Order: sequence, then C-alpha cells, then structure tokens
Amino acid sequence: MSSVMEIKADSEYKLRVAEQGGTPTAASSAFEEELAFPGRLNAFLMVLVIGATLCLYVFINPRIEPYSFVPYVLIISTCVLLKYYVMRRTSFGEIFRQRMQLLLNGVVFIFVALASLRIFNHLTMSLALPLADPLLDSWDKALGLDWMTYFTFVQNHGLVSTILEVAYVGFDGASLFGFVVLVAMGYFRRARYFCEIFLITAAISTTIALFFPAVAAVVYNFGPIDQIEGFNSAPGIYHLEQFLALREAEIPSIDLMTATGLATFPSFHAAGGVLLIAGFFRTRLSIAVTAFALVMIASVPVFGGHFLIDAIVGILLAATVSVLNARRSCYAGLFGKDPNRY
Repeated sequence: MSSVMEIKADSEYKLRVAEQGGTPTAASSAFEEELAFPGRLNAFLMVLVIGATLCLYVFINPRIEPYSFVPYVLIISTCVLLKYYVMRRTSFGEIFRQRMQLLLNGVVFIFVALASLRIFNHLTMSLALPLADPLLDSWDKALGLDWMTYFTFVQNHGLVSTILEVAYVGFDGASLFGFVVLVAMGYFRRARYFCEIFLITAAISTTIALFFPAVAAVVYNFGPIDQIEGFNSAPGIYHLEQFLALREAEIPSIDLMTATGLATFPSFHAAGGVLLIAGFFRTRLSIAVTAFALVMIASVPVFGGHFLIDAIVGILLAATVSVLNARRSCYAGLFGKDPNRY
C-alpha cells in the first residue's frame, strides 16, 4: 500500500505535450493537470481494484505466501530509490531526468497493478461458481466458429505452431517492454495512455471472468492430458492445476511467484494484442508491433486454450476501451498524422 501512496504523492510530476524535449506549447498548460502520472483515472481504478481485492480477501480468507511478494518489493523499492537518485543528480539533463522519472514511476505502477490484479483474479476463481465451458462452447457453435478445425490446423503445421507459441509466451514481456519503449522514444502521453487502457481492460476482463470460470477449450475438448500429438506438451492447460486447486481447497493458497492468469472469458491475451496496436499506432514501430500483436492474437485459441468467442470478446473490449479513452480531451491529437508530435 505504501507503494501506491508513493505513486500518488508523485502525481505532481507533469507530463509535457511537447514530448520530444522542446519548449512546452500553449496546449501543455491546458492539459497539465490531467497529464500527471499515473493520473486520476489510473489512481481511481487502482483504488477500486485494491478495494475489491481486500473485500474478497476478507470474505474468502485465503493464504497468500509472504515470500512471493519479495520480487515485487525488490523491483518497486529499487525503482523508488533510483527515482530519488535521478531527481537529486543535477548533472543529468532535464530530458533524461523526465524520462527516467516517468519510466520508474510507470514500472512501480505496473508491478503494483500486476500484483493486485493477479491476486484479485485468483480470489475470484476460488469462488467455485458453475463452469462456463458448455456455455462458451455453445456460443462458438451458434456463431459457426469451429475451434477444433483451427486447433488441428496449428497442430499439423509445426512452423506455425512454433511461431504462435513464442508469440504467446512473449506477450507479458512485450507489454512491459512496450511501455519502456514509448517512454524511451519520448512518447509521454502515449505511455500514460498505454498504462490506462491496459489497466482498464484488465480490470474489466478480470471482473467479467469472475462469472465465467472455465477449464478452457483444450481441457474441455481433450481432457486434462499432458501430451497431444504435434506439440512438445499439451498447450492451453498451464492454468489447470492452479485453477482446480483454488476451487477445491478449503483454504485457497496463492503464490505470486508462480501464479498464472486464470481468466478465460474474455481473453486478456487477445485484448492485449489490440492494446499494443493502439499504443503504437502511427509511430515508427507501428508495423512491427502490429505484426507481433496479430500473431499473438492468433496464438490465443491454441496456446491460451481459449474458445474463439473468448478472443472475439477480448478484441472488442480492448478496441472499445482504446477508442473511448483516446477521445478524452487530454489525449486530443494523440493519433495525429505526424507521429513525431505525439
């Protein structure tokens, strides 16, 4: 909680509209209050997530392994110390100090959000509501979507399978790296926008997933097997052990060092692909990021074990959040035709 207060205390740090290091324009004063990082919306959402998590914690009374917080504490503490070091080193240039402070604040915020959302996700999955797999499968069929045909295609094409697996596994790192790159390139407004759409989409998708717990498409179609022909190991079952343990245990146990995402509907991996595209739209890296994102989205039904409807709804959710957030006055012109301005 102290880390959240640290972020809030630092909200006086203002982002410039003239992000390439030039003199702030007249527009910057109009946006100055709204463009504090992490910003009121991010702070409000974080408070909601932490509040909901604490309520579930009191209701469920799980065991959260204390040692599993160690990596988070180390990363956050290191960033806080570096931030104050950078602030006090007057020998650093102003642009470098601005970017480093934003970067370090962002990493702190991301890891606080990641820990909170992961605990929230695991607590919701311990409620043992009826499994939604038959319903999700019926929605696929009602839309004429054939999950098995797609799975079989990937299974029978080794190169495609390998590429999709690498993209799926690389998503978490790509998301954090995306924020770092946006800051390094001087796209300060985009960096905050990127954090916002990720947090909003993650919070909404995790909340929706509470009502649709599922073993997911691979387990639903094949059962909990360790090997499927054509793969080194069965894809899409990485979550199963933790998911079932949470539902069956008298006292649910959560280990943040090994905890995986357990939300099936909607798919946050599919949503995340859209968020990456939105964050880098009309930048120098737009084509490369879009290519990676599309491949990663294609990996979701197989390596995420998701029903096709999970991916579709995740994409629609992320697109809606991205468009609506971009329409806020503080992001006016964010997707202008001159990427160097924004």
